[in-house]
Amino acid sequence: MKKFTLDEIDHQILDILIENARTPFTDIAKQLLVSAGTIHVRVKKMEDEGIIQGSTLTL
Repeated sequence: MKKFTLDEIDHQILDILIENARTPFTDIAKQLLVSAGTIHVRVKKMEDEGIIQGSTLTL
């Protein structure tokens, strides 16, 4: 089984989502100078690996 490792872009995605979990993938992509599809694939992979387990709304 291949071990999943986070790279710099993954860490940047997580930092943005930690700040605001509702940030659109297109906005993240613009900030990181990659495509929205890249963000979608990376977030999905982190969800599948259990790194991202969901998001919450705190009022």
